[in-house]
Amino acid sequence: HLMTPEEAALSDRIGLGFVETDPPVGMVRNVEEFGNNDGVLIRYPFGIPMALIKEMAKDAKVTTIVANVNEQNTVTNLYTTNGVNLANCNFLIAPTNSYWTRDYGPWYVTFGNNEVGIVDFPYNRPRPNDDEIPKKVATSQGIPWFGMNVIHTGGNYMTNGIDQSSSTTLVWVENPTQTSDQIDQKMHDYLGINNYMVQEDPNGTYIDHIDCWGKFLGPDK
Repeated sequence: HLMTPEEAALSDRIGLGFVETDPPVGMVRNVEEFGNNDGVLIRYPFGIPMALIKEMAKDAKVTTIVANVNEQNTVTNLYTTNGVNLANCNFLIAPTNSYWTRDYGPWYVTFGNNEVGIVDFPYNRPRPNDDEIPKKVATSQGIPWFGMNVIHTGGNYMTNGIDQSSSTTLVWVENPTQTSDQIDQKMHDYLGINNYMVQEDPNGTYIDHIDCWGKFLGPDK
């Protein structure tokens, strides 16, 4: 959940070498989490129960990140043994540092002529393999990848799927070289967000992720 002491000593490497691209063209819309989706992205070794994976694979594509073919074979055997619907399962072979795909995974947008792309960001942990996953997902799906140079994490970001998003003030703390106005502008340019609501974490403890206490359930809820 938190950085290990070893990782904390490497915190100055967060975002190092990140290459920002031009933003998507045309009208940009950040796809909401509560909307219809085709699948989920998880990682082996797992951080969720097999029963949940089995339930998801009934109706959705389950993409499992594995380190190599041997791990793919191991997971395939696990899925078979536990009755997971293999017809809805595929694999992405890539190294990772952790199973927190919700935090380092891709953010989807629509743009231009109803095209779909991925907006990426420097992951707020010094975990370089995790940080590369959105780019590899974009490559595997054959869709454009856009780099937005705002250090962030999926756990501290929520969008209503129209033009409004919210995070805690952690996003300001983790981007000390940018003003809040500059961050707002990047949210607009890359994600189509016109109202970026940055809030103090009412919990006042833990990791200051907005998903620990609030979610958008609809465009206006």
